[in-house]
Amino acid sequence: MSDSVQLVRSELLIFSGFSFTESQTTSFVVLPLLHKSFCSWHQPPSTAEKLFLLSSRGHLDEAIRILRSNPSPNFPQLSSETYLSLIRSCIKFKAFSQGREIHKHMVNAGFEPSLVLLNNIMIMYSKFGDFGETFKVFEGMGERNLFSWTVMIGACSKNGDAEKAIELYGKMISSGVKADCFLYPLVLKSCGAVKDLRRGQDVVVMNSLIDMYMKCEMVDDSGRVFDEMDVRDVITWTTMIVGYMQMGRGLEGLELLKEMLNSQVRPSSATLAGVLPLFSDLGYLELAKQIHGLAAVTGFEYEKHVGTALVDVYANCGGLYFGRLVFDRVKEKDVSCWNTMIKSYVQANLSDEAISLLKFMHLDGIHPVKSTWYCFFPHYSKSKFSIHKFLKLIKCLEHAGVKPGVVPDTLLDQMCENVENVGQVKELHLFFKRSGGISNSSVGSSLIRMYSKFAVLEPAQEIFSCLGVKELDSWNSILACYAHNGYANKASELFNEMRKTGIEPNVRSWNTLIAGFVDVGDFEAALETFSEMKWTNQRPNLESYNLVLPIIESFASSMIGKQLHCMLLRSDGEINKFLCTAFINMYGSSGNASYAIKLFDSMDSKDLVSWNSIISCLMKGGFLSEASRIFHEMEVAGIEGNTITWTTLVAGYAQHGLVDESLKHFRELQLKGLKPNSITIASILPACAQSATLSHGKSIHGYIIRNEIISEDLFVSNALIDMYIKCGLLESSEQVFRRLHRKDIISWNTIIQGYVIHGRAKTALSSFYQMLDEGFEPDGITFAGVLSACSQAGMVNEGWEHFNNMDPKYGLIPTGKHYTCIVDLLGRAGLFEDARNFIYQMSLQPTASLWGALLSACKMHRNVEMAELAASHLLELQPENSENYMILSDIYAKARRCDDFNRINKMMEDHEARKLPGCSWIEIGNSVYSFTPENLLNRDIKEEVITMLLLLKKSMIR
Repeated sequence: MSDSVQLVRSELLIFSGFSFTESQTTSFVVLPLLHKSFCSWHQPPSTAEKLFLLSSRGHLDEAIRILRSNPSPNFPQLSSETYLSLIRSCIKFKAFSQGREIHKHMVNAGFEPSLVLLNNIMIMYSKFGDFGETFKVFEGMGERNLFSWTVMIGACSKNGDAEKAIELYGKMISSGVKADCFLYPLVLKSCGAVKDLRRGQDVVVMNSLIDMYMKCEMVDDSGRVFDEMDVRDVITWTTMIVGYMQMGRGLEGLELLKEMLNSQVRPSSATLAGVLPLFSDLGYLELAKQIHGLAAVTGFEYEKHVGTALVDVYANCGGLYFGRLVFDRVKEKDVSCWNTMIKSYVQANLSDEAISLLKFMHLDGIHPVKSTWYCFFPHYSKSKFSIHKFLKLIKCLEHAGVKPGVVPDTLLDQMCENVENVGQVKELHLFFKRSGGISNSSVGSSLIRMYSKFAVLEPAQEIFSCLGVKELDSWNSILACYAHNGYANKASELFNEMRKTGIEPNVRSWNTLIAGFVDVGDFEAALETFSEMKWTNQRPNLESYNLVLPIIESFASSMIGKQLHCMLLRSDGEINKFLCTAFINMYGSSGNASYAIKLFDSMDSKDLVSWNSIISCLMKGGFLSEASRIFHEMEVAGIEGNTITWTTLVAGYAQHGLVDESLKHFRELQLKGLKPNSITIASILPACAQSATLSHGKSIHGYIIRNEIISEDLFVSNALIDMYIKCGLLESSEQVFRRLHRKDIISWNTIIQGYVIHGRAKTALSSFYQMLDEGFEPDGITFAGVLSACSQAGMVNEGWEHFNNMDPKYGLIPTGKHYTCIVDLLGRAGLFEDARNFIYQMSLQPTASLWGALLSACKMHRNVEMAELAASHLLELQPENSENYMILSDIYAKARRCDDFNRINKMMEDHEARKLPGCSWIEIGNSVYSFTPENLLNRDIKEEVITMLLLLKKSMIR
């Protein structure tokens, strides 16, 4: 969201202790006045623009002088948006007298304010304690919405008139306006204020309680209130029935409808309109016809809400003709009714009928709204967008005399992505110019991006110059237009101009400018911009470092690298570990290992990436002894190497001909419990070839292929897929999987888990969706893999959705493994409060693995408080598990809590907890022998092992 829109939202009025959420205030946001035609830089601002600027700065006296100084008939008619900005400014700056005078000016000028403006005037008087004027404005309103009623009821409550508040609430309900969660507390508070328990149990209030509980998804509480009511009116029944429908409990809603009919309570139009969507979603045409008959009997057949619901259900159930018959007879059609019929035609690929209907909508005096245009573009948002089809649709609309309205932002984004040539951009440009949308910030920014895609800068600059209000998104678009097309200096000029106008750049702005300098090869300017970005307290994101780090590493000349290093030291005083690591790689690439070691030794905070970089640097340079020394220092420092660390060592020794050392480290890698990846395998294969140590797995695979077992035995095939995955040969496992003539759920589970193990979370999810498309039903193991994939990719919402679908959609009860995955998902995302609440509310007893997942997340985010909570449970469940102590002590060490660090180490010694060493095993005859570095084989068994190895070697050579 742009900063200017956010500013307007932040100024939304708060009264009587109320604060409104973003979703509630969206409909009240009014963007600044925009130009309606092409303009030039020299066009003087209009009166409305002057007033808007003065109101935004709080210069209300000057604004009032402008209003007073133009009493003539030639004074331009101001819009509700202009007055709205003035009234909001009065509230923001607590300018009561000025607000009263602005309201008086509107009245004297005979101005008819909009509903949003009247609501804000009421809030202004309420905020200033003028209850009389608030009520006067309320009484004079020809139209009221929920916001209007809430303001007035809140004003009564604030004024101490609880009886009046309850009276107004009853009138509101009678008028058909439904309350929301912000109004309920006021009403209940008023009931308490009058100390009338009977009033609190009034049908109206009880109905509101049911509605509130339903909106909060507390269906059981709604049912208890319903059961306790002695008297139930049609609103009571309707609220319960519609609530059940909206909560996906349609069968219970239908049962309640039967009870309602047996109770002799006559259903209302809202009752029937609330029931019909169930049949529309399920496609139950025959049942829908029964409700249609009930609507006809009760006289609601052609009421607009019931009629709209009938049109929708007939269209979705294949009865579009009957839907049109109902539509033509609906009385007082509103926008929703028209939209439903238009959408039905569009879904049936009857675009001509939809356009014709839109024309009749105009003739009927109903103006299309944003949702109306969404009806025409469902196939654009759900499938491959086509500029050609969009332009064809626009021409059809214009030919029918219909002027298209606001284009959705999602559609604008699809235009930018799929526009094929500059000719299409020009056609879109002309369309938006004709429709008056060219001055809209979103439209202008999208057109600029489209022109930029084809390096056409002049029209892009013209559009930008003519935007009445230039928001941050517009600036970013024109910056990218120049920066990505080789005009980095021009982009820099615009960047500085943007800052002078008072608009602060965001990280996207900085990254665009840095990328522009990188594209033209001006690396020094790119790094200087990056340094300035940090000075402005703008935190670089991952893209920022991705732009800068390759620049640093690209300098093969040690002298240039040193100059860059000095420049950053002078500008920043210090460099972070990311840049430090990049310079280590740069010095290593230029063969200057001594500088790399000095820089590494100077780092205050060394993470695993830093250790891996210096080891890689030394290995590439042939400094094997020094690399081995650094590796041992890393182990002494308590840093556990990962696959990259060991792969670096394995590859380094192999490349320099030290086959034995390479194989030794490869074996140690496995003893550490790490899984070799494709790089590790690719690095060790030459060493294996030299020592004739071939993979038993590949031999078995060859045997399977020769005997055609893979096409017959799924158990063997699945085991083979699993073996390749665990050996790091993911590509081979994919080949085996793709060649399967038939698959079962175990095949899919294995490949999904394999992708998760190898960090390819998105591929795992894609395989899951492919599995569903092929008709397989997932089981608990499937969801364990899917949730792990969501956790790896940071896809919190998707993870929640899959978890919540297990029981209702697939009949699977989540186990401890699934709960652990959700905790890991929330923990990795840093949502520790959500993780804590989830653990406390879960139906199962938390396991050690669950607390372990939370502790690991705490280590990632350095959350000491939550780590202590997780560790307290872990140490109780697993007092001898050394890993728990090590993770907690590492967290304390990074937080520099020395006393706690020493205390944990002491606890670890007291419990005699030590890390279990890895082990290897070998089969001799019918016996399996295991050994570890601490438990060497005895002499007799050792001789047998050697004998067996010699026999195996001879067999393999044959």
